[in-house]
Amino acid sequence: MVDEPPAKKRKASDDSDEVVAVPGPPRGVAKKGAARPEPAVNGAPKSKGKAKAEPPLKGARANGVPAEAVEEQDSAIELDDAEEPTNPPIQRAVRGGSKQPKTKNGPPPPARPSRTEAKLARELDSLRAQLEQSRSITNQRDKLAKQLEEVFRLRNTEPEGVLQEYKGHLESSIRRKDSLIEELTAQLSKLQTSSKSDKSYTLQFLTREAAEEEKQALREENIRLKEVIKQREAAIASKDKQMHALEDEAKTAKKDLELEIERSKTLAARAPPSTMSRQQKPTPAEVQNTPVIKLYEDMTNILITSVKVEKSPEYPTLDEHILTCIYTYQNAEEHITFCKSLNFTLRHTYDRPEGATPGADLAESQLVQKVKYEPKDLDKENPELVERLAFFNNPFMFARDQMTVFLKTLTDTVAGVFEPDAEPGMDDSHEVIVLDG
Repeated sequence: MVDEPPAKKRKASDDSDEVVAVPGPPRGVAKKGAARPEPAVNGAPKSKGKAKAEPPLKGARANGVPAEAVEEQDSAIELDDAEEPTNPPIQRAVRGGSKQPKTKNGPPPPARPSRTEAKLARELDSLRAQLEQSRSITNQRDKLAKQLEEVFRLRNTEPEGVLQEYKGHLESSIRRKDSLIEELTAQLSKLQTSSKSDKSYTLQFLTREAAEEEKQALREENIRLKEVIKQREAAIASKDKQMHALEDEAKTAKKDLELEIERSKTLAARAPPSTMSRQQKPTPAEVQNTPVIKLYEDMTNILITSVKVEKSPEYPTLDEHILTCIYTYQNAEEHITFCKSLNFTLRHTYDRPEGATPGADLAESQLVQKVKYEPKDLDKENPELVERLAFFNNPFMFARDQMTVFLKTLTDTVAGVFEPDAEPGMDDSHEVIVLDG
């Protein structure tokens, strides 16, 4: 049986991809087909493909090739098969001008990838993975850069503001403590200077409880001083308010004075009395009546400046007296004296009694005496003061026998106008009967 010619094998080498051709059998030997396997003795089916060749004997030659060369080639092929990757990359063309030998039975077998190509493929995959990783890192870096820019653009947040405030309080506390330390150091130096003897002495430091008691005493003193300041401020505000009120009253008094001056000028412009009347001396009766009139004026604060007599419109035979009066209000408080006046007229009139026959002639004794009150020059006064006069800012009539009630009500009303604490109005036990508005 002729041995099968050995197939072409690549030489095991890390630096070359060339294919080495193994010499075939000599030309004189006839070519035979592949040896078919012998049928199995036990009747097993025949296997397809080539039968595995029997290993050559040790030291024998196959086709003229030494057995040691064949063993080296087999070990190189097994090493290549062990290092070949499971999924080899796409095969590349064989380098250089070496050509694969052609077999007579068909096309040459495809060349297997070498270890260098597998290594390059692995390095390529590693570089691709590194490229993807660098791209992801670049994207993450860009995102972080944007976030950092946004943080720089933002102002201080609320926690940062609280931190700054806390830092300020801490610094002020440190400064206070430093000043306290300096003060205690100065006191210590004074004590050391004042001590002339060499006797030892101990410094009495305040305990925490004593310091707290001292701080509490200082707090109470601070609260007391604040209350005193508030009271002083309230007193000052009250004085300012009173001063403004006095200024308003002074302005009103000035206006009253100007009005009195104008009235006196008007009276002086009238026809002067005769020379004889001016040279007449007051009679003894007038001299005696002067103190009486002065007493009534001081008791009632009402000054009668003029008296006129006119005929009654309803009863022409009767005379009606018209008295021009000035009620003066004086107030002396805290050595400040100011006066206010109210100008009005009182007209003594007559009226029919209730139930009298209309048109009947009645004697003077049968008529009811009335007094008509009419204020003057209220348009020149402060509107607020005029409003506080209540019904005394309009004309009205009352019975002659209620003059005392009129005087009492007028006194209380005017006092309430110029004294904010007093309520304007009349006494509850009396009543002024207003007949005509």
